Amino acid sequence: MKRLPATLLFLATLSAPAVLAQHQHFENFEWRERLTDHFALRAKSTNHDPARRYAEKVWDECVHVMPGLEEDFSKNKFRTPGGASGADTAPYRFTVYLIGSGLDYTTVLEQQQRRSGWDANQVQSCRITRNYGDPQNRYRVLCKADPEKSAGGETDLTPVFVHGTAATILEGRGLTGNLPFWMTAGWGYYVEHRIFRLCRVHYIDFKTYYANEKADFKRGATLEPNEDWPGPLKKMCKKDIRETLDAVCKAEILTLTPNQSGYIFALTYFLVGNDENIAKYRKLVERARQGETITKTVLLDTYGYEDDAALEADWYEFMESRHFK
Repeated sequence: MKRLPATLLFLATLSAPAVLAQHQHFENFEWRERLTDHFALRAKSTNHDPARRYAEKVWDECVHVMPGLEEDFSKNKFRTPGGASGADTAPYRFTVYLIGSGLDYTTVLEQQQRRSGWDANQVQSCRITRNYGDPQNRYRVLCKADPEKSAGGETDLTPVFVHGTAATILEGRGLTGNLPFWMTAGWGYYVEHRIFRLCRVHYIDFKTYYANEKADFKRGATLEPNEDWPGPLKKMCKKDIRETLDAVCKAEILTLTPNQSGYIFALTYFLVGNDENIAKYRKLVERARQGETITKTVLLDTYGYEDDAALEADWYEFMESRHFK
């Protein structure tokens, strides 16, 4: 019987745990895997982009505000909301699945539906958006192909990847799958802005929206997906075209307006706009880790505000300042 040379055997033993440590989340799939410092990128019928180019940039933005992520990943301290680990051995890596076939994506969704108990509406939503985050915060799935068509080219999901991965990592740090929409969307928008100076996810047809003139509607600016958002938002804020804290905290994706999108982004920008506020944001995430539901009341208490008006005064002042850019 032929034996491997000792050197090759040693290398195989040394390298195997780094690959096998990351859990497999879907049955009967073979993936081309590429490891980065903090991510396991798994691709089928496509390449590893956009994760190859942007995954570690997302990490850099997340760990700057949430330094505890370093221990979660390097020492395999990450836990799902139910308390399970994300890897068999250290280090833990967040997994990104990149799929180039609508048929394969359908199979993945079927497995996810059985495992998570999703209803037909949840599955259809994932088919339309071509991406979703693991309810246990361990991975993100992106389908570059159109699940509704048998053939066709790939779609650039770069902004979707950045936004969704940042939001899922935030929930993972919070040990929850139930952070409020304003918090996950706001963090996703903020990281998008930090990397691209653009916010393009959850983009609504703003031109159509603003063309729907109303007698009492004062239009100060429009939010476009191909431009930096702070400028238009600054103009609207100065003209008193504002969203209240209460409206932002109650925002939902199905009824999201362009102004709400912008102010959700602006609220997160304000909440992490300086070192003092970053420290408070970490406390907010820590309260989620301790099992608290993050409500508007918890937000006000964490940041030391007596009521909505007090926070809004500082928030709007920040938006009109040179720091919001």
